[in-house]
Amino acid sequence: MRRIQTEQIHGNEILAKDIYSGNGVIIVSAGTQLKLEYRLRLQEMHITDIFIEDEISDDITVEEFTDQQICEECSDALKNTIERFSYDSKNEKNKLFEVVDNVMSSVLEKKEVLYNVSVVRRRDQNLSDHCLNVCALSILTAIHAGFSQESLRDIAVGALLHDIGFLDVKSEYQDLLLDEADEETKKEIKRHVVYGYMNVEKQEWLSSVSKDIILYHHERIDGSGYPFKLSGDRIKPEVRVVSICDAFDNMIYGTLEKRMKVYEAMELITCLAGTKFDIEYATTFVSSVAAYPVGSIVLTNTGMTCIVIRQNNSAPTRPVLRELRKNEAGEWQSVGEHDLLEELTVFITDTLND
Repeated sequence: MRRIQTEQIHGNEILAKDIYSGNGVIIVSAGTQLKLEYRLRLQEMHITDIFIEDEISDDITVEEFTDQQICEECSDALKNTIERFSYDSKNEKNKLFEVVDNVMSSVLEKKEVLYNVSVVRRRDQNLSDHCLNVCALSILTAIHAGFSQESLRDIAVGALLHDIGFLDVKSEYQDLLLDEADEETKKEIKRHVVYGYMNVEKQEWLSSVSKDIILYHHERIDGSGYPFKLSGDRIKPEVRVVSICDAFDNMIYGTLEKRMKVYEAMELITCLAGTKFDIEYATTFVSSVAAYPVGSIVLTNTGMTCIVIRQNNSAPTRPVLRELRKNEAGEWQSVGEHDLLEELTVFITDTLND
């Protein structure tokens, strides 16, 4: 399968991955032959890209870090535990911890594999997908950084709940760029960390570390963050990990900021390491994520157009590529493979569709 932008739909493409609505309902099933009119409808729903099957990519598999069952469980658990704020219900708390344990098990099984950004998500999607992505990324980064099992669970719970305060935000923030908002709207959006903390502050079942993640995940080590402009060691290590993963997911899905390509977001996090982000955890994070996800179309310095077919886990920026060329009929055909760990003079210069 390969990823294409929704605007590239011409009709007759075969959908490779289900497309879900904001509440987790399948709206277009894998295997569906797309029609041209689907393009406008998907764009109206803020779905910017999809996965399709074709001859040049039918043998390429995009592996999920968390499968759809976990995604559905996460959505249900967050709905019951967050939207209704039923923290005194033992059954609902157990569901939340069950999701956390499932995500941890899923990540632990794949801890030697680069995180491959593959979730097709609406820009205005509900919180569950964002929180689940941040949870999985935070666990993976924390594992590679050597955190204890107890800390991993605190990180997972905190990451899964980190944005619950958005449920109390009164301003409309979907499709909003924070830098372009008026001052009152900015203040209200930034209050989400306080709203979230206020809802869990007295909950004994939640650890102090998880609560800190909810309150402080927008703090930055140079003191430029919010709500309290904490800096340096005043920000716990667990919080520093989640803050990087939260920022990355917001960057690549364009949440409250201009959307970036995966490699651009990774480059920015690298540039901000040591100022905004903890340099050790930022380095660990970048080494854990595939800069060019499987199924992406990329351009190289040698003029090739290629599709990423698999990762080299020891080198996030040096995947294995399949070169593509158009035949006389204007159709793409594969003409060979290039392992960038072996062809060291070849570099990826841009991506076309992620």
